[in-house]
Amino acid sequence: MRTVPNMLHDAADIYEQRNKIYGDNYKRFGSVMEALFKNAVMPAKPDADHWNRIGLLVQMVGKFTRYVENFDRGGHSDSLDDLAVYTMMLQEVDGILNARNTMKERGK
Repeated sequence: MRTVPNMLHDAADIYEQRNKIYGDNYKRFGSVMEALFKNAVMPAKPDADHWNRIGLLVQMVGKFTRYVENFDRGGHSDSLDDLAVYTMMLQEVDGILNARNTMKERGK
């Protein structure tokens, strides 16, 4: 059975491996999100659709910043593949939300 110290040691190893690839991009993530949402108007009471969209954007920004961390080494193709998938997922969620809003506007 694994003990807490063993699990923490393994987690530290994973952190060190990933940090060699992605660097400290997690320390820059907030600045990127702040810049992207500088002029955005957030709803007072966000609904599940809003949180779904934010969640997908968070995933996308994470993949984008990981790619940038590896820019001088030719990028990071896994991050680009993931980014493409998250982009299509966001497009689907946006489509559902837009269809729902259109129905509301028509009084249905």
